[in-house]
Amino acid sequence: MASKQITNSFPIVKKATPGQKNVKDSGHLASTSTSDQHPVDLIDDLQILKNFDLTLEFGPCTGITRLERWERAQKHGLNPPDDVKDILLKNTDEDYQKCLWKDYEI
Repeated sequence: MASKQITNSFPIVKKATPGQKNVKDSGHLASTSTSDQHPVDLIDDLQILKNFDLTLEFGPCTGITRLERWERAQKHGLNPPDDVKDILLKNTDEDYQKCLWKDYEI
């Protein structure tokens, strides 16, 4: 009787080489964009916003928008990054305004 290995249960996924981009992810971001930005810029902007969400220094981010969190951090003198506010003001899409955990209930 053959033993069941983990590779028998899950499909093998090849990882991208260091110089390659993940085409699936960049295509998704480009299709959800309402602006004329280059897809690489969108990925950079969303990565900056993700890092902002993951920085606990600025307080919790669930239940409020990113802009509200940025303003709260500014009000308390925590010096949040100005580029986060710039990104939020130029993009009104929900993917930009809501925090990383927008799909999870509090």
